[in-house]
Amino acid sequence: MGHQGLEQHRRILGILFIVINGLSVLIAVGVMLFFGAMGGMLPGAKPEERALIVAMGMGVGGCLALLGLPGVITGFGLLYRKAWSRTLTLVLGILAIPNVPLGTALGAYALWFYLQPGSDQVFDT
Repeated sequence: MGHQGLEQHRRILGILFIVINGLSVLIAVGVMLFFGAMGGMLPGAKPEERALIVAMGMGVGGCLALLGLPGVITGFGLLYRKAWSRTLTLVLGILAIPNVPLGTALGAYALWFYLQPGSDQVFDT
C-alpha cells in the first residue's frame, strides 16, 4: 500500500476514534443530566436521597467520560500526525476489541493499520 493510501487510513482512523469515543462522552453528559434532573424532581425524596442520586449519576457519567476522552484525544493526535498518538492508538485499539460491535471494529482496524509496512512513516517525529 502506498504512502498516500496510508495517509488516508490514518485520517479515517482518527475520525473513527473521535466519533466512537465522542459517543461515550455524549452518553456520559446525558447520564449526568438525567440523574441530575431526577435528583431534583423526585417527589417526596429527602435531600440526602436526592444528593445520592445526583452523586451516582455524576460518578457513572464521570467514569464514562474518563473512558471516552483518551480516545477523542488520540483521534485528534492521529489527525494532526502526532507521533505519540501511534502508541495510544495501539493500546486503545486493543482495549476496545471486547467492546462489541463498534470497539471490535475500531480495534481491528487500528491493528490492521499498524501492521501495514510504512505505517510509522505517516506521523511527524
